[in-house]
Amino acid sequence: MKFLLSALTLALITATASAKPMMNYSAPPPGAVVQDVVVYLSGEGMSSRWHVVSSRVPAGRENGKQIAYQWYLSIYEPSGNGWKLASRWPGSANSPLSKVTKASGARLYFPMQSLKIVGGAELEQPAVQDAVVQIHESAADCGSSTVAIIGLTKKYQPTIRTTVENGCDLQASIVKYGRMQAVQLTGPYYGPKAAMCCPTKARATARLTYSGQIRGWNVTPNYFKLK
Repeated sequence: MKFLLSALTLALITATASAKPMMNYSAPPPGAVVQDVVVYLSGEGMSSRWHVVSSRVPAGRENGKQIAYQWYLSIYEPSGNGWKLASRWPGSANSPLSKVTKASGARLYFPMQSLKIVGGAELEQPAVQDAVVQIHESAADCGSSTVAIIGLTKKYQPTIRTTVENGCDLQASIVKYGRMQAVQLTGPYYGPKAAMCCPTKARATARLTYSGQIRGWNVTPNYFKLK
């Protein structure tokens, strides 16, 4: 069964990538679409293809030069012959993506943002994926990075399962973990007394895993902040 589901997933992703159809979204993503990723949040099957979409809108120009962007993350659920908006950041509760604002008396916009959809991963149970999203925001310093795991509630509403945060940078990738998958995290490690300029370890690697409802989520080694 696992092999058949994996084969079906690969076939659907390949077909989607080659055809490049115009998606019928009830509320189109704001601005220009950067990524549109199929994630099987409710299980693997034709009727379970959710779309996780990143897009961005120019907020202004930093001192009249570099464009500052407001990023958005939109999550669409299957609905009839198209997809219905189920959640959007910023705007949803507990969104880790901030609203970009213009500084008072200056042509500057904060925070500076970037967003990457890493992909879908079977982190909690077989054949059901969570979306893995990577966000970086900064102002005057190197800022902070957040890796967010998005799944569904029992009522099929998108929700943040957990987040991992780190100063300056945090990169995520999806790796095999036994019969399931995990998220590999890479970034600078800051000890309890380390300043942002001087990480305790310049490049540290840890793994985010899920161990059931009792033990929950874990970051091993404990280099990065699990929330």
